[in-house]
Amino acid sequence: MEGVVSDPDYLATGAIVENSSTAYSEQLSCMKWNTPAEKPRIAVGDIRDMTGRFSTFEGAVATQGASLMVMSALSQAGFPLAERLDTAVAEQELEFANNRLISESGEPTEDYRKVFTGSIAGSDYILLGGITELNFNVHSGVREARIGPVIGGARHYAMTVALDLRLVNTTDLSVINLVSQRKVIRGREIRAGVFEFIGDTTIDIGLGERAQEPVHTAIRTIVESAVFDLVSGIAGPSAQACSQAEFVMLDVPALQQTQH
Repeated sequence: MEGVVSDPDYLATGAIVENSSTAYSEQLSCMKWNTPAEKPRIAVGDIRDMTGRFSTFEGAVATQGASLMVMSALSQAGFPLAERLDTAVAEQELEFANNRLISESGEPTEDYRKVFTGSIAGSDYILLGGITELNFNVHSGVREARIGPVIGGARHYAMTVALDLRLVNTTDLSVINLVSQRKVIRGREIRAGVFEFIGDTTIDIGLGERAQEPVHTAIRTIVESAVFDLVSGIAGPSAQACSQAEFVMLDVPALQQTQH
């Protein structure tokens, strides 16, 4: 992406593929292995970007894949999933099978795929919500230090994203739990106009429309945090031990602190 500064050490490794983990991934894994193996099945709805933020040059500013992030987080926590987000291919398969057109060999046969009532797994809960907040430069500033005739300075920059999720009982559509979380992303200037945000992600603030990468990383972070809080109540009492464990956290300062 133009404006993103590449890490030479990363390129030297051949740009290896890495797991999309965050500071909360260990908590989700803890829930998977330290709670009952049989957990309720969850269907994920369309977790939409509801901020309306749009860049002329790069399209939607917030990720449009929050639903996929939620599914990955639930899978990390060991919850079985019921596919409801994209059923187009499954519906086509069902139509072919209902018309006796599908067999294991793909050859004309009387041993075609049968369609039975009750053969599709149902969900116990539905997870719904959306990305509800995206604010740029909620706080920025400059710190300078003078050593003799030389003036050194360091600028910082902050933005916020927020996510609202709810867990719904599939049977009676009652809302079981709601979670609303905000992530503050703070960056520091590593050279003129170039800021380092989460990990090694760097963007050029001077180019104006280059905030997508840290925003997407922050959204995945709050997705995993929110999913953990949302489903820990239905994962069993032992899930609370995972939330009390000490994990390395990303920079999540209180919003009030960034406004001073």
